[in-house]
Amino acid sequence: MPGGTFDPYDWQSFYFGKMSRDEAQRRLSREGVAVGTFLLRDSSYPGDFSLSVRESNDENMVRHYLIRKIEKEDGTSEVKIAEQNFFDIATLLNHYKMRILDQASLTVPYRKDHIEKVVAIHRFDGERECDLPFEAGEELEIIEKTENQWWQARNALNLVGLIPANYVTSLIDNDREAKVRSQSSYESSAGDERCSAVSTGSDSQEDHFEPSLPSIAKIIFDRQPNAYDSTQLKLQKGHTIKIMKKMDNGQYQAELDGKVGFVPFTYVRFNRP
Repeated sequence: MPGGTFDPYDWQSFYFGKMSRDEAQRRLSREGVAVGTFLLRDSSYPGDFSLSVRESNDENMVRHYLIRKIEKEDGTSEVKIAEQNFFDIATLLNHYKMRILDQASLTVPYRKDHIEKVVAIHRFDGERECDLPFEAGEELEIIEKTENQWWQARNALNLVGLIPANYVTSLIDNDREAKVRSQSSYESSAGDERCSAVSTGSDSQEDHFEPSLPSIAKIIFDRQPNAYDSTQLKLQKGHTIKIMKKMDNGQYQAELDGKVGFVPFTYVRFNRP
């Protein structure tokens, strides 16, 4: 059924780098993987990509599509799949959310396996766009342990980003609550190398504060929601937003510029009275 709800700009959720065709085939052929599940990986042709998609539950259930990068005469580039050209990868993925490739449309990225579950021992507000903010005591799944002690993690809302390794501890530890209570300050390191966005600065040493709702909050991160999900609000760092209530899934219902919608709780900050 057409109409996936994934964010085509969230590369960390669907891009698997140098994964081989055979490995993509193996993962997408697993029992329980839904039709329409996909992943993007590097092609064996340098500079190109491959889109691997679970298209049916039959014998030939997984299809692989070459995405070529096309350089134009004016110096710009496009991407091409079969005989169709698109402005970029995000536009291509959006197109096939609503339209059939061969037997299925794109519905959801293949869920990356986690290698460890951790709990935060200190709050982290994020310093760059590629970071994943979290609260002390929040549980996260580690997807990849990269260099410089910055790990790729996923939260309960399926948001993916980078976190400082020294802000979390394994869930295997038995003294979780004691660690959360006793931890006072940590410093992240080697942050300048993990992504290209400019540092936002940090006041992450403050304890989390949430007043009675409704209340006014400050937006602390820019956010461009999925164009096909009209319930999510576009956010601009530094602006204020009216938070109406907190939902069971951890998001806030909010009002911004006369529009009511939803925002992740990690994207706003309440001012103390």
